[in-house]
Amino acid sequence: MIYRDLFFTYFPEILGSLYFDMGLRLVGESKYPLDVRDIKSICIFGTSGIGNLIMLTPMIRTLRNGIPDAKISVVVLPNGAEYVLKDSDLVDDIIIYDSKKVLREIRHKWYDLAIAGTHRGFMRAKEAYRTGAFWRIGFKYDYKNKKDTSFLYTHAVPYDENKHEVEQGLDLIRQLGLPEIKELYMHISQKDQEEADVILREANIKIDKPIFGIYTGLDPDHPKGRCIPLDKFAKLGDMLSSDHSAEIIIVGGSEETPTAISIADMMRNKPRILTGKTTLRQVAAIIKRCNLFISSDGGPMHIAAAMGVPVVGIFGPTDWVSHAPYSKKSRIVKSNLECAPCHKAHGEGVKCLNQECLKSITVDNIIEAIKSLMD
Repeated sequence: MIYRDLFFTYFPEILGSLYFDMGLRLVGESKYPLDVRDIKSICIFGTSGIGNLIMLTPMIRTLRNGIPDAKISVVVLPNGAEYVLKDSDLVDDIIIYDSKKVLREIRHKWYDLAIAGTHRGFMRAKEAYRTGAFWRIGFKYDYKNKKDTSFLYTHAVPYDENKHEVEQGLDLIRQLGLPEIKELYMHISQKDQEEADVILREANIKIDKPIFGIYTGLDPDHPKGRCIPLDKFAKLGDMLSSDHSAEIIIVGGSEETPTAISIADMMRNKPRILTGKTTLRQVAAIIKRCNLFISSDGGPMHIAAAMGVPVVGIFGPTDWVSHAPYSKKSRIVKSNLECAPCHKAHGEGVKCLNQECLKSITVDNIIEAIKSLMD
């Protein structure tokens, strides 16, 4: 066992060095015949954000439905993403990837199939390889000026950045020939819903009135902010409150509370601030109670889509083609600047700090999208 551990731990690095730096390819991309009947256990790497994992759930649902007897494990980062699937029937095990020793523990379970479900690149290929799984599926990727360097996979799939992440995830398993399920999923229980209702009551939110939810994301001055100027959110909230006699709630994490307070200070009709007061599951249950959800690009936007709530997603630097809410009950508002979107899933990141793309979006743009959605 120790020699097996050493091999799978260090061989990818040695082979990668030889291949990338010296141009040697010692192992070909062998195409091991994939037979669904032989797949008894599956390990899926969903090591990215909460929204990314939600967009991966159609692929997971397709596997669960198509290979019902297989044991399915999902590997997630310690960022709360586990609660998207925890206690659900979709998976048998959720593994928190909080240290490299986790890969050794995974390897000792002898999975038949490993899938690098989120993102592409040598890092993801190494993770899949180090599971020791017989079959390994991931995206082809370019590295150090070399094309299609996904030699650590047994089955490498072309990556199409012009597809939505849901479709990209399904691309990975389409070779299995399973009936596809394209609906998003996030697990919430009756208890989660009951707790959410208590939170709404304690916040004096009248459930007999329309409830419109807002997720701002981080302050626009934050380097990773995806938020339009706060005065626009304030103006939008006041307009929705007046025109629809709606209760306005702002959800998010505790780090977004200062942003929510700043917006509330600028509003005539004060919103209910729930940031930092809920668990991820409670947020999902609260969003499910909303008649409309307006969101910056982020996890809550995808939660709203999974809950079947009408959602308007606001996009600046992020690629809306791959990250838009995956729902027929959705609209997006985006910048018309030529430089947007500059942040592709596997690109260099946001190109500027002033985020003119977000500043160029108007309240009227958002109102127009809401009217189109609710008509």
